[in-house]
Amino acid sequence: MIAAIHETALHSNTFHSEVLVCVEALCPGCEDFVTSSLYPTFQNAGIPDIMALTYVPYGNAKIDIDAKTVTCQHGETECDLNTYEQCAIDVYPDASDFLPFTACLAGKKNLSRQPEKALEECATEVNLDFDTIKECHDDADRAWDLQVTNSQLTPADHQYTPWVVIDGELYDDSIDFQTALCNAYEKKGGVSDACKSKQM
Repeated sequence: MIAAIHETALHSNTFHSEVLVCVEALCPGCEDFVTSSLYPTFQNAGIPDIMALTYVPYGNAKIDIDAKTVTCQHGETECDLNTYEQCAIDVYPDASDFLPFTACLAGKKNLSRQPEKALEECATEVNLDFDTIKECHDDADRAWDLQVTNSQLTPADHQYTPWVVIDGELYDDSIDFQTALCNAYEKKGGVSDACKSKQM
């Protein structure tokens, strides 16, 4: 069964802010957001406990359900890489597992030129089993189902990538991401040591 939403592990006595991150594999702006904002914030102690992350590698792709085709903004390689990322999330649904992998890919300079090499390197670096991810990718039915699921998770009215929504509000990237997340969490009444160091 394909999980529609992939959330971080949460303590039973806390609530969290819902964070939707819509990206595509070869988008420079997405790469920058993931490597310089999302992943560094996630690595801060306490942040995974206050953030339920839905990470959607689909972006500006166009899907034709009848023809069973997907067309991506940056070509076939991007569609293929999106599928690999979707599979990594499906196989390893905890953000503490899949996010290091997608962040590693976002930082690879050879991603578009040597995608499989980059994929294998990143899987090895973050201790994920590349063969299991590839098995998902190579399963046409499973890969198609994941593309459909991710297309459905991507808001129809999104205008660009990365498209980041925190508790239903579009993220304003003029604000530090951790600050925006903590502001949303505190607005709901949350208190976390992770937010004591947020930028003002």
